[in-house]
Amino acid sequence: MSERIGLVGGTFDPIHLGHIAVAQAALDCGRLDRVLLVPSARPPHRRPAEASAEDRYQMARLAAAGLTRLEVSDLELRRAGPSYTVDTLAELLARHPAAELFLVLGWDAAREIRSWHQPERVLELARLIVVNRPGLPSPSADDLRAAGLDPARVILCPASTPDIKATQVRRVLAEHGRLDGLVRPEVARYLAERGLYSGRHRE
Repeated sequence: MSERIGLVGGTFDPIHLGHIAVAQAALDCGRLDRVLLVPSARPPHRRPAEASAEDRYQMARLAAAGLTRLEVSDLELRRAGPSYTVDTLAELLARHPAAELFLVLGWDAAREIRSWHQPERVLELARLIVVNRPGLPSPSADDLRAAGLDPARVILCPASTPDIKATQVRRVLAEHGRLDGLVRPEVARYLAERGLYSGRHRE
């Protein structure tokens, strides 16, 4: 039986409990063998990350530490140019030719996938697992078709995930607030030690 590998990408600037909850929900909904957390180097759809690639990679490793079937990949951080998902999926498939790939997205991102770089190829390389996002209803088959998605190639994951955004975490840090319930304690310690997002960043 082929290995079922999920991919959760993002700037992870910083990685928070919402990211982890999405990955864990996808593990169950998609009956996945493992999920890779993939920090992006140069996301084409977003502004550049505030934290360095190395800091974001280390925080992702801390966030996944000890959690079953969650791993961190530096695939995009080692690749030059924009971090296109299609290139990441192609490289993963080249490394694991017998694997079945699943791209894990919230519905807010999945419904915009046709604006991505080479969307047809993305959808050929991986099936989608669409995880519910707070404040958005779960998509119907008609919603999926309207977004240019084949419902037969989409796994809907109605799990409840926390409503946390990286901007919220950065704001709390800038205001020297507490990160309880926002990030794993190991990540909170790293953020404090490095002074990230607080104006006290140490090289």
